[in-house]
Amino acid sequence: MMSQTLTICCLALVASVYGNTVSTNDTACPQFCAAIYKPVCATDGLNFKEFASACNLLSDNCRRERNSLQTYAATDAAWCSSEFVENLHEKLGNFKLEVQECFKPCSMIYQPVCITNGKYRAELANSCLLETFNCALQVSGAQPAETFRLLREEKC
Repeated sequence: MMSQTLTICCLALVASVYGNTVSTNDTACPQFCAAIYKPVCATDGLNFKEFASACNLLSDNCRRERNSLQTYAATDAAWCSSEFVENLHEKLGNFKLEVQECFKPCSMIYQPVCITNGKYRAELANSCLLETFNCALQVSGAQPAETFRLLREEKC
């Protein structure tokens, strides 16, 4: 009789603990994720964070929702894998930007863009300068994989 009472008490305790760990929304939160590294970069609007997998992102978001915190949304992997550089021209070495075959008239309107080549992330004054910058890089001997692409049409 005593062991049955103890068993019932233990089951009640386990049920109450489990009840506190279940998601309050309609989706089930993953309790365990496979140990497969397939990184996912995500942002909560202010910070960028790399998760080991989409399952880890989902699990973290479930905990954040329960605590009324902003959840993470998957984004371009370059946000997590690239280093932000203030002076990109200096970081890449002194190559000539004023190359005649790359000359393209660009407006002087400041509409900052965030660019990346996967390794570095930087800001340019506008998207027209991105084409000029990439052309000058290629003329100086850069490989196509080293050129930059638009990450988003605003500041980094």
